[in-house]
Amino acid sequence: MFIYCIITSLLVGLSYPIIKLRIKSKRDKQRIGILKNGFEQSVWIHAASVGEVNAVKPLINLLLQKYSQKDFIMTTMTSTGLEAAKKISPKLAVSLFPIDALFIQRRFFNTINPELIILVETEFWPNMLHIAKKRKIPVVMVNARISDNSFPKYRNLRFFWKPVWKAIKAVNAQSEKDERRFIGFRFNNVINAHNLKFCIDLPEFNKITLRKELGYSEDDFIIVWGSSRPGEEKLFKEVFISLKEKINNLRVVIVPRHLHRIPQVCEIFKEYDYHFYSKLEEPEDILFVDEMGILNMIYALSDIAIVGGSFFNFGGHNPLEPAFYGTPTIIGRYHHSCRDSVDRLLENNGIIVSDKKKLTDDIMNLYNNKELREQLGSNAKQTLGLNSDSLKTNLKVLEKYLK
Repeated sequence: MFIYCIITSLLVGLSYPIIKLRIKSKRDKQRIGILKNGFEQSVWIHAASVGEVNAVKPLINLLLQKYSQKDFIMTTMTSTGLEAAKKISPKLAVSLFPIDALFIQRRFFNTINPELIILVETEFWPNMLHIAKKRKIPVVMVNARISDNSFPKYRNLRFFWKPVWKAIKAVNAQSEKDERRFIGFRFNNVINAHNLKFCIDLPEFNKITLRKELGYSEDDFIIVWGSSRPGEEKLFKEVFISLKEKINNLRVVIVPRHLHRIPQVCEIFKEYDYHFYSKLEEPEDILFVDEMGILNMIYALSDIAIVGGSFFNFGGHNPLEPAFYGTPTIIGRYHHSCRDSVDRLLENNGIIVSDKKKLTDDIMNLYNNKELREQLGSNAKQTLGLNSDSLKTNLKVLEKYLK
């Protein structure tokens, strides 16, 4: 830990004059711990990106309501996460996470003066935790998880992490497996608080109205592939060719995880008629969503949702969003980043785990069986309700550390 502190301080310190010269925006200043306004005291919430921000959103809203006299600030690692955090509430201050060098972190701590730090999932930053420990600021982890990929790395480097892990006073794990792992690493006050992602609060949509707005009919059979990743569009093209022969009114919607890949995806489907969400043209067989923040709406109007990032080894994406709308959902076998969500849905027969070979058959089985589609969607939505206790459990732990 001492060596890490020295190395990061030296590297950032030596390059600091260059960093200062290149500062051009408010966000650049945030990276070096400079905020326009400080706080007498605050609650600091840190999340990595959009998924983590969305997962903790209901908890933040509850804290803002219950402790309205307190200042809250949320930091994120990514710009997209920052934009998502801005939408939570005007009462929530937001910033990009400052570089994890001692002098930059100290500046940030001095500015926001946190009385409590809340880490979402597994955001360990050594210098941040070192300062929190030294200043006796309690750190609580919410929706905490240790992925299958990260677990051996933390185990092998336990000697490095152990001193700063002492700053963490409580761990609200998101599953039994994560609970066991944190206990194995000798964290204090570990409980299985379940997954906050089950407490999602998404906008409600009228399916028929949505379809009319986008030019679809009630009879169209719409399949969405959400958050598609490289390789999955080519797979879906093969599936699409097969399905098109069997489903007359088939429409598909592809929502790439990263919008800069839209030209690549278009090239894959170049021999077919397609249109873009942003242009609001007459619907073709294929719709490419080329705007951020539309996926939930697309899930709401679809007959089947396929959750991407899971048919090749990307870890998968959140299957609870289509579950919220009662949309029958298929996910691939590479879903380790959302395994607890998938496991809960499977326990209640609320999702289908498929693979590249049987995806077409799984889709056709759902197409031919309306009752199965309705039951799968209903079970998925019910699963959210069965696991909604996470919000209360997390809040109860945090109340112990809020004055």
